[in-house]
Amino acid sequence: MKYIKFLSYAALMVLLLALIGCETDLAIENLNNPDTQRALATASDVEGLLGGSFKPLWFANTDYYGIPWSLSTAADEKSSSWGNSGMQDNSSEPRKAWDNASSYGYAVVTEGPWEDCYKAISSSSDALAQIPPYGEIAFIDEETGDDNTQRGVIWGKFVQGWSYLFLASVFDKAFLVDETTDLEAGGLETVDYMQVYQFGMQKIQECLTLCAQHDVEFPETWWPGNNYTNEDLAKICHSLIARFMAGVHRDEAGRNGADWATIREHCQQGITEDFGSDNDGQYWWSYLHGLFSSTGWTRCDYKCVGPADTSGAYADWLAASLEERYEFDIHTADARITGATPTDDGTYMENAGASPFRPDRGVYHFGKYNNTRYYSYYNGGYVGWAHIISNEEIELLQAEAELRLGNVGGAVEIINRTRVNNGNLPALTAGDDLGTYGDLRSPYTTIWAALKYEKGIETMQMQCGVAWMDRRGWGTLVPGTILYFPIPGSELEVLLMDFYTFGGVGQTGGAPKSALPMMDMPKL
Repeated sequence: MKYIKFLSYAALMVLLLALIGCETDLAIENLNNPDTQRALATASDVEGLLGGSFKPLWFANTDYYGIPWSLSTAADEKSSSWGNSGMQDNSSEPRKAWDNASSYGYAVVTEGPWEDCYKAISSSSDALAQIPPYGEIAFIDEETGDDNTQRGVIWGKFVQGWSYLFLASVFDKAFLVDETTDLEAGGLETVDYMQVYQFGMQKIQECLTLCAQHDVEFPETWWPGNNYTNEDLAKICHSLIARFMAGVHRDEAGRNGADWATIREHCQQGITEDFGSDNDGQYWWSYLHGLFSSTGWTRCDYKCVGPADTSGAYADWLAASLEERYEFDIHTADARITGATPTDDGTYMENAGASPFRPDRGVYHFGKYNNTRYYSYYNGGYVGWAHIISNEEIELLQAEAELRLGNVGGAVEIINRTRVNNGNLPALTAGDDLGTYGDLRSPYTTIWAALKYEKGIETMQMQCGVAWMDRRGWGTLVPGTILYFPIPGSELEVLLMDFYTFGGVGQTGGAPKSALPMMDMPKL
């Protein structure tokens, strides 16, 4: 049987140096392949590598040394003027281009997820290359005699698919490699994000097909706290397909033109409870849900929670210059933000008082309210559950599909689940003003505005990049906000590729100026 020469991430980067953008004939001896054969000599070796392939993908979605914090502040979901994780640079106004230099102090914002995704891809693909139909190692349980090979194939396709969908949503282009790729044959080139997206979808669809054909159970050690079967994994796959079918698009035209009937179908077959990991704070953890909860690090952005205000303070804040956007107390009936008074805790947030940020970096970053939903996780040393696909995300994505497909009643029923039960706000009806997909977030104006508001409140800090993907597709990002990232500068240097970047007002890859007027805010 033909042996597919698949390299680890580090070896892949070395070999790419010889393949891309270089006319010099570099003779590189591949010392990795014999090592791979020795390291993956047994079924236990291969299954161990495969079982560990999800962990780097988890960190791509949750780590401080990566992109989650930066995407949240760029989307005006959470706010911070601290430089850490590129938060200040990606959320300050006017927006500027992404600093893609390898020497940039926060280069890890893009280096982290890029490397993590390729580590996940490399581990899963190295393992898949050793098992049928490409290799000869089968996973036979020594105690029961059960053949768990198909379980391994399903898992590998799942990790590959999610990794490529993540890369497609964040970067402008990437490399496509899997267990069938012979890197020593040469000719490996970057492809644009849509081809990366299609490759990821192909892997996820293969995973779904296999889930329908094989009854399997996945070891809890592969994703702590989850005793999942093939049926459970299929629901996660459906949810990921729905998320990225809607979220991969770079502008309003792309999101408007998405196949919303198919997105709805996948939402309906998706998760019915939050998906995440039971973390131990040592080997598994999430800074997105932990440190990002600290009142000293971030606050809720007023552009996310401010639309709930009924005193007129938010409208005045929006109308003020950046230099005069001072923090204020929110008056609202939304029980998630406040209690009986603006200083009483809501069920999701608290009034944490004056911001700890530096005024010279812009008072418009300031905010009094902070998300408390993961306080116990933060204070407990990152021990316990953290979620990266929430049930509310998928339900409210289905609500958007329902609105786009003309089923207003179905959309309103979904929106009211959280609006009424969690927010204690008046129920919407199908007869309320529908508005348009371009409406700005508000719980008071139109059904479309209420949908956007609900998704912002319910999914805050629950998963990586969803707010950013939503708002670039809705056309509501601050002008100049980066819409997609370049290949990390350090990789460009290693691969001898030309330097480039994106973002900034009026620049390529920067969000355009919205033509939408500011919504009138009620003064109740």
